[in-house]
Amino acid sequence: MASIQVFTYNLRVDVPQDGRNSFANRRAFIRSRFPGHGAGLAGFQEAAPHMRRWLMESFPEYEVCGVGREADLQGESNPIAFRREDFDLLGLDQFWLSDTPDLPGSRFATDQSGCPRICTCAMLVHRETGKLLRFYNTHLDHEGPTAQAQGLSLILSRMATDYARRPMPVILTGDFNAYPDSLVYQSAQGFAGCGRPLADVTQNTGGTFHDFGRQSPPEKIDYIFTNLPSLGPAFLAQDQEDGVYLSDHYPVGVELAL
Repeated sequence: MASIQVFTYNLRVDVPQDGRNSFANRRAFIRSRFPGHGAGLAGFQEAAPHMRRWLMESFPEYEVCGVGREADLQGESNPIAFRREDFDLLGLDQFWLSDTPDLPGSRFATDQSGCPRICTCAMLVHRETGKLLRFYNTHLDHEGPTAQAQGLSLILSRMATDYARRPMPVILTGDFNAYPDSLVYQSAQGFAGCGRPLADVTQNTGGTFHDFGRQSPPEKIDYIFTNLPSLGPAFLAQDQEDGVYLSDHYPVGVELAL
């Protein structure tokens, strides 16, 4: 049996006002600490174009997939990174959380913020075992509960359609901007459209958004849903040094069986 370490990791977009925790000041810390957690797959959020390029340059052992959410494919992205020695890429899809998901930069015309929202999906084959999986990574809207619900509903519908065309296990990572008692969360937990029901393997980790140590207790808004078996409890990457953190969210990791 093969296993993989999967992470969801909101990088926190580059904001100079973050001071010592601005991305420019965190880069060296991320490069020195995050590899120690052994990620085979990672879903990142809030990666501006220069941050995505930095991921590619700083972690050459990973393939980094995905483009920006704006109409010109610039802006923040939700890139998926996979370890080259472990996986090959069979297909890549990115769609917008909107009524026109194939239209770059599109949004729902409800209570969504001014930010377009996207989902990145990679179909991967594990080199050692030949097993297939689909990895979806998203960042739901931070303002509109209706837009959050619409976005997740679209993702789950796309997952079910993809599964019907070619069944394989699935992983969904992301910053949902929603708590575990929300209807958005509850619609994902137990979703049965991809064979075995989805389960939140991060439900016992505690809060994830800590605002660089200022939010106490941290808020639980980052999740990993999957229908693969977990080989142990999920955990938070709580690395910090002299007040410098990996992000304003704790990256969340779990070991899954393929």
